[in-house]
Amino acid sequence: MATGLVEIDSATWQTVLQRDRLHDGEFVYVALTTGIYCRPSCPARHPHRRNAVLVKSVAEAERLGYAACRRCHPDCLAPAERSIRAALVYIEGRLGHTITLDALSQVSGLSPNHLHQTFQRMVGLSPKGFCDARRLARFKERLRVGESISNACYGVGYGSSRALYEKASKNLGMTPATYQRGGDGIRIRYATMGSALGRVLLASTKEGICAVLLGEDDKTLISRLRAEFPVAILTRARIAPRPWTASIESCQPEDPLLAKLPFEFRVWVFQAKVWRNLAGRNG
Repeated sequence: MATGLVEIDSATWQTVLQRDRLHDGEFVYVALTTGIYCRPSCPARHPHRRNAVLVKSVAEAERLGYAACRRCHPDCLAPAERSIRAALVYIEGRLGHTITLDALSQVSGLSPNHLHQTFQRMVGLSPKGFCDARRLARFKERLRVGESISNACYGVGYGSSRALYEKASKNLGMTPATYQRGGDGIRIRYATMGSALGRVLLASTKEGICAVLLGEDDKTLISRLRAEFPVAILTRARIAPRPWTASIESCQPEDPLLAKLPFEFRVWVFQAKVWRNLAGRNG
């Protein structure tokens, strides 16, 4: 067998048969009868296992002279991945405006229903869920630099103070006014733990989660928490509550598309998923 080619074992072949996207990027397989290499998730008809071999990377497959599949595009973003990337970029750039599924459909080139399903599958959130999380994060940023609640509210696209208090207040762990005052009088419990994206700090009040921070080390994360809530009473939990650790574990798996995006997008998606899981709980 040529250098760079590896026989596909039973477990790996099962991954191919299941078209498991979570293994895209880990390897490609080559159909020896056609000379075409594919992602594990390729929707094309599978070759017989005896006619397929594993190659560890796209670069190696190209070096060996094999051609990339035109259905799964293992050498670049697939059409559906480009569509979801376009939707993510659009949401981030338009948080101060109304964002509709129809608008995202036009940007992505997918029908509204197909967009919603594909976005949910690849991102792990609905378009609305991601938009709400990013809008809340932007709202907090504006308050921290001294904007009034009303200006910050309209500036991130809430549209009305009622929408703000319906969508933001319950996810802040406190009222917007209290957040604006740096958590004045609020007791906040926090814990740190590891994740695939780095160290994570989770914090909550008796009303619910109030911070999901990622960074390189605990010291930096705790400093950021103190800067965000300078007058709150902070207490470090000796052991992270099980719902917190369970949420971190469940939110770590990510679609291969996210690994190809700028790191900040991966962080935003991870934070949004953790926040969705924990919002409303009191740790």
